[in-house]
Amino acid sequence: MIILLFIPLLWSNTPVSAQSEDAFLEKYQYYQERFYEDFIYYSADNPFSQGSSLPVEYRRLRTDGKVLLYWADGVWWLGHYVGMLAMEYQRLKLTMQDTLPTLRKLQAALATYKRLDYVAESCWNDTSTSRELNGFYLRDDITDEIKKKLKADILVSDYIRYCGKIDSKGNAPSHDQAWGSYIGLALVKKFVPIPEIQNEVKEIATLLVRGMQQQIGKKKRWEIINPVTNQPIQKQADIGWLRYAHTQMGNYLTEEDMSFARSDTQFWKDMWRLLQNNILIDKYGNFNWYGVLSISAVLNDHGRGEKNCYDWLIKRTEQIVKKRPDLEQSMIFPHLPLVNVLLHGYEGNKPLPKTAYEAYLEAAPEEGAFYYVINDSIVRSTPPWHSLSFFCPWHNRTVGEYNMLDYMFLYNAYWLVYCSDLEQVEKFRQEPLDANLEENNEKYE
Repeated sequence: MIILLFIPLLWSNTPVSAQSEDAFLEKYQYYQERFYEDFIYYSADNPFSQGSSLPVEYRRLRTDGKVLLYWADGVWWLGHYVGMLAMEYQRLKLTMQDTLPTLRKLQAALATYKRLDYVAESCWNDTSTSRELNGFYLRDDITDEIKKKLKADILVSDYIRYCGKIDSKGNAPSHDQAWGSYIGLALVKKFVPIPEIQNEVKEIATLLVRGMQQQIGKKKRWEIINPVTNQPIQKQADIGWLRYAHTQMGNYLTEEDMSFARSDTQFWKDMWRLLQNNILIDKYGNFNWYGVLSISAVLNDHGRGEKNCYDWLIKRTEQIVKKRPDLEQSMIFPHLPLVNVLLHGYEGNKPLPKTAYEAYLEAAPEEGAFYYVINDSIVRSTPPWHSLSFFCPWHNRTVGEYNMLDYMFLYNAYWLVYCSDLEQVEKFRQEPLDANLEENNEKYE
């Protein structure tokens, strides 16, 4: 038996009132308070301490009354957190509000990348006192010491599970960790024009990309190698197909040439285009879908079928919705088209109506998304807010309460696209002027 709570009126074309607009912000502020109290360790007094600035995936109240916190893919989540902060900073700046607290959180989050890099080798028992940044990083450095800070009894993290196990590949880098980080770094590059912050973006992006580039003698390979054990973490076959995309991302974020092992040649560009054009071959592509679509959004680089990246993203995500009705989503990865527009503008004539996103925000449960099994009955929040996150909507049976970082990310992106006076989103503030725009509005009635 499944019990659905907070049934929404999704994709209504009914205008949302000013009171509802205020409600979106009120909900955001509640989720924000909840996030910093229960789903992330951050201290203004010691913002760079171990375990800080890494979002909890979920918080679970167990049947024995103990509270369990779970971390996984820490750097992937960190990237989305960084992106949310960058957009929050811009929203506060445009509305003449205090940006300093957000800026401090952003600085601490960016510093986390280097912190995880500096200490990575020690998890494989490297006792060397000299540490250097080399692009080999931990996914998290969560320890039991932060239990009290987050009011939890049990912590589960990659650091706790794998640190000290020499043969383990757990808690080591992977190129999917970079996917989420590319989004965050690109938004910081766009919206936080502070020289020190911009330098951080370049340094972190360089580490992420160069960490996948290995040269042994004269041989150059796209591969992740543990520098302590000299064993491969992620093999060339896993990363190689995306070498063109990783190179272009490095070029974009650093404004330097990050090509390596012929990664900028037409052959590898064609391989990247092949991936873009065929991502739906695998019905259960999941993270591969997200990797290709998120990189495309940030690079403003699209496959065939549409004339611009925004329209291509909308088309591809609509196809995934039809292919995977089990995900119970009205739109897959709703944040990616907004990220693309914020970074690169829009030259098309088919923007989604504001009401599509308003309905999505309005549907978010007041106390946050969750999934529990009680007396053999599933009790969960209603779609589309029923999965761990819409960053990964296939995780729709994870027991616990979710961090709602996705709502905070989406709200900031929605506000900047539909409510701000940013030049690159001007078309999203206009009334429908042609049949294409009217058709898009009718689609979400």
